[in-house]
Amino acid sequence: MAPEPPGPRVFSRAIRSTPLPSPFRPPTSIAKYNGETKPELWLADFRLACQLGGARGDGRAIIRQLPLFLSDTVGRWLEELPADLIHDWVDLVRVFEGNFKGTYIRPGNSWDLSKCKQKSGETLREYARRFSKQHTELPHIPDHDVILAFVSGTTSRDLVRELGRNHPQTVDELMDVVVNYAAGEEAVGAFFSFEGRKGKQPADDDEGPSRGPKKSKKKKKTRPFQQEDLDDDLIAAMERKKPRGPPMRASSIRCWKSRAPTIREEPTTSSRTVVC
Repeated sequence: MAPEPPGPRVFSRAIRSTPLPSPFRPPTSIAKYNGETKPELWLADFRLACQLGGARGDGRAIIRQLPLFLSDTVGRWLEELPADLIHDWVDLVRVFEGNFKGTYIRPGNSWDLSKCKQKSGETLREYARRFSKQHTELPHIPDHDVILAFVSGTTSRDLVRELGRNHPQTVDELMDVVVNYAAGEEAVGAFFSFEGRKGKQPADDDEGPSRGPKKSKKKKKTRPFQQEDLDDDLIAAMERKKPRGPPMRASSIRCWKSRAPTIREEPTTSSRTVVC
């Protein structure tokens, strides 16, 4: 009786007995399968990489290489399967899909994209970048749903008004409007902030920061007009008119004023009496 060929017993004897092609270069860019990727997609990539390395035929040689590209958990799962369960590539895909369809991470839908909201303090450009990144992870959402999710998530009313005027029909048209609007918004903010700094005037002492104790401003009290003020003004005027003579003293002026004649009117006579 022929010895049992090596390999998991879930593979048929024909698969385990298939010789490897020569030359054959095993894939080096394929990560080990751990159950978090959709099994059909990972198996398709694995098969293509093996074919590029030299594998030909109906895929039996490729299936024989499979255990080397499985994680420890998936490899133990494969070892525990019933014998002779996989005879060709179709059986392999069916078994893998049936076991890992509940474990791999599925892409989100339009509901997940609609949860992407513009945060408080987040600029329009930052929000558009974060929204685009999340949209890239959800490639099967229609453009109409993507546009609706972006409009409902932004906090810029002016942008919504701009989108209402342009009516973008595709995601590319949406992002063109958003990028142009964000560039204009940033330019306006930068220009007016510069103008504000340029036209700013230094604050007054009363409004600006105090540089020391403020001195109280007291109004000077004005005294009523007195006769001495008139005498002093008269002395100054006479000194200006007679610059060559000696200055006249205030006592002389007062004496002169006291001796000056005073005219009085008598109520009973028409003549004027001079009193010295």
